[in-house]
Amino acid sequence: MKNLTTKKLTYVALFAALTFVSNYLQIPMVTPFGNTRFHLGNVFCLLSGIILGPLYGGLAAGLGPALFDLFDPIYFTSAPTTFINKFAMAAVAGYFFYKKIDRENKARIVIASILGQLTYIILYLVKTFIEDYYVLNLTKVATMTEITQKASVSLVNGIISVIFASILAIPILKAVKFE
Repeated sequence: MKNLTTKKLTYVALFAALTFVSNYLQIPMVTPFGNTRFHLGNVFCLLSGIILGPLYGGLAAGLGPALFDLFDPIYFTSAPTTFINKFAMAAVAGYFFYKKIDRENKARIVIASILGQLTYIILYLVKTFIEDYYVLNLTKVATMTEITQKASVSLVNGIISVIFASILAIPILKAVKFE
C-alpha cells in the first residue's frame, strides 16, 4: 500500500463507479443458446486491471459490481461471489499486463484482456455448477445443459468485452501516468 497515491485512489474510485454504473446500461441480446444482456461492466473491469494493476484494479473491479448486486434484490445474495470473480478478472489482466512494463504493446493488452475474461468465465461456470448441482440438487444432465448455455452466452459477451477493452486501453494508458 506504499504506492497508493491520491491520484491512484481517485482512479480506483472512478473505475469502481464506472463498473457500477455500466451494469445499468444494458443491451439485451438474443442468442441461439438463450437470452443475455451485454453491458460495459466487464470492459471496465478489464480496463481497471490493465490501468491500475492487479491489486488496485481488482479492488475497483470487485467493488463496483458487488455494490450493483447489493442494490438489486435479484442479485443481492451474489454480491460476495461477484466481488471475488470480478476482482480475479481484473487481477489476472493486470498481473499479466504489468509482468513486463511495456505500455505500448498492443498484443500484451489483448492477451491480458483475454486471460482476464477467461478467468471470469471459468469462475462463473464453476459457481453455476456448485449452485445447480450441490445447492439446487439438479441432475448432472440439467446442470451441464445450463453450464453449456451459460458458457456460450458468456463467450459472446467475453469476446465483445475483450474487443472494447483492448481498443479503449491504448489511449487511456497513454493519458494516465502514475509515476
